[in-house]
Amino acid sequence: MVSLSADRFLAIHLHLRYQELVTHKRVVAVVISTWILSASISMIWVWNPGNIANVTVAITLAACVITTSFFNYKIYVAARRHADQIQALQVQQAAQNGEMANVGRLRKSAVTTVNVYLVFLVCYLPISCTLLINTLTSESNTVLDVIQMYFLTLVFLNSSLNLLIYCWNMREIRHNIVIIFRNALSCYNGRKL
Repeated sequence: MVSLSADRFLAIHLHLRYQELVTHKRVVAVVISTWILSASISMIWVWNPGNIANVTVAITLAACVITTSFFNYKIYVAARRHADQIQALQVQQAAQNGEMANVGRLRKSAVTTVNVYLVFLVCYLPISCTLLINTLTSESNTVLDVIQMYFLTLVFLNSSLNLLIYCWNMREIRHNIVIIFRNALSCYNGRKL
């Protein structure tokens, strides 16, 4: 989520310099770094399932939520400014039709990112709170452990909800998924006969 928000933030704020700064090598480096960080946190959780793991996960989640909140706030401000620019440019629509389409695309992408972020908050904030409470209380609480399992299920559900948001908001993705389902069904029906 942090990477997605940072990417959208850079795309909106860097404009033409985005392609220059966000290169394939840098994207690969960020993805590998994210994998290594995730694997490291998972290993801490597996090797030491006590308070150290809870504190590590809680700190990491808090840092991610704060960073993502900052990026999404900046994206919202930029999208709002672009919306105001679109309204001001509607008088000159014929002359600047390509620029308005680009601003509209960036705005739609920013709104999708904010929607994904809101779902992220709804899914991750409860587990973060229960991890923090679990860390602060030294005694074992079975009710809190059961609640934590339900919130963990919500965390796993987040991935599916993100897919639905992207399908709902982006016509290209929705169109490609429909094509994939049609091809899969036609292959299935062909084998069935």
